[in-house]
Amino acid sequence: MLGNCAVNLRQLEIFGAVMSTGTTVGAANMLNVSQPAVSQMILHMEDQLKFKLFHRLRGRLVPTQEANLLYERAKRVFEAFDSTNFVVEQIKGNLIGELRLVCTPALGNAVLPLAIARFRKPRPEVKVSLELGSLDYVSNSVETGRADLGVHYVPDEHPLFQRVKLGDVSMVCVLPKDHPLATKRVIEPTDLADQPFISVSPADPIGAVIRNAFKQANIDLELAVEVRYHYTSRDLVALNQGIALVESYLLLSAHRYPELVFRTFRPQIVTTAEAVYLKNRPLGAIAQLFLEDLRATCDNILEHEEARVHLS
Repeated sequence: MLGNCAVNLRQLEIFGAVMSTGTTVGAANMLNVSQPAVSQMILHMEDQLKFKLFHRLRGRLVPTQEANLLYERAKRVFEAFDSTNFVVEQIKGNLIGELRLVCTPALGNAVLPLAIARFRKPRPEVKVSLELGSLDYVSNSVETGRADLGVHYVPDEHPLFQRVKLGDVSMVCVLPKDHPLATKRVIEPTDLADQPFISVSPADPIGAVIRNAFKQANIDLELAVEVRYHYTSRDLVALNQGIALVESYLLLSAHRYPELVFRTFRPQIVTTAEAVYLKNRPLGAIAQLFLEDLRATCDNILEHEEARVHLS
């Protein structure tokens, strides 16, 4: 705003092009418009501003002192406009933004770090926050809008959530490498009779399924340690505290535990990993892209699951 005379952005753009190229022809070429349109816009600006912007000398445009002063101030506008255009392009390309994730610890320690790293590799400017918590915490965070996306194993149906299946996850047996059972390719409930066993609580849905598998086989588990999370079971096995069944996603970090082996367990115990978000608040572009990447990451992990078990 100059006094009571408003100069719009298009006028400033044309004025800046003339100043930077030195001619109306050069400005017209730069902006892909006609030379008469540029000349007309400059004359209109001068009429609005009530002062000369250029002297016309032998077919050349020589900026006035006022024009030079205006141009110096206008550069800030041009820079801001360029910056805004850059941000717009970044947003259109889904290269910037924020993503808020909440996840149960088992998946949060095994799968989410890999998925986040894969997603951010081409998008280093995307800011991701990841919180780990109980199933109730995940549900509450998504329901109250504190998180864009929640990831967990299948709970009860929630009327507010859109559910996206990520994959079926089987339980595998983890035991010390020097344990006599390590020579077997498949572990069955009868193999674990009288073995010190480490398990998640039966209050946990997976813990209940594990207990039921042994009950169906008429095997009484010798429970040595009860834990809340499967990765704790794995760590206790590494400390020779017993044998455990853990979700196969933990095979991602199997290379960190050379003292352990992972074996197929039969009968197969399967749970389903899923992502959830609010039905009445569709995912933004960044969250939608991450969800697609997360599904691909889970598919890739599960595809190689059997090979990882046999090669461990």
